[in-house]
Amino acid sequence: MPEWQGLTPHARARYLYALARQVQKHGRRLAVLETMDNGKPIRESRDLDIPLVARHFYHHAGWAQLLAQEFPGYVACGVVGQIIPWNFPLLMLAWKIAPALATGTPWCSSPREFTPLTALRLRNLPGSRLAARRGEHRTGDGSTGESLVKHPDVDKIAFTGSTEVGERFAKLRRRATRKFRSN
Repeated sequence: MPEWQGLTPHARARYLYALARQVQKHGRRLAVLETMDNGKPIRESRDLDIPLVARHFYHHAGWAQLLAQEFPGYVACGVVGQIIPWNFPLLMLAWKIAPALATGTPWCSSPREFTPLTALRLRNLPGSRLAARRGEHRTGDGSTGESLVKHPDVDKIAFTGSTEVGERFAKLRRRATRKFRSN
């Protein structure tokens, strides 16, 4: 994904603004999918979650343009693996991918196997495909997130979930990074 990193901050911001507008435009459908995914009331999905998702993309579009000024010499850290919980699937996804897109950081997310609908829909919104294509969603059971943690090309992990799973992932990551370094 070097071409994404090579985009100017202004160009990355344009993609983020477009993604935010698509979230607003398709907010009703996203709210229904979010409610179907995790069972929360439609009013909460429609009136809270979806507007917050759009605001995150707008906010990080602004940061994309300020990045060089506020953090001179910044370099993307490499691929970030993102493990998304079940309770706020679209909002947590926005929290994780908006900064990655703003900074030119490649990402791979793993939404919970019970709640993948909004992540998959976000990726396929008309007009947002270019920005969403700069990363990928891997769906599947719990082993999908585990494979991200163990993958040698993933440089950082962004995990939201239970303490028990977080501790297990931390141990797996330490073992995996030691193995990668010794090779």
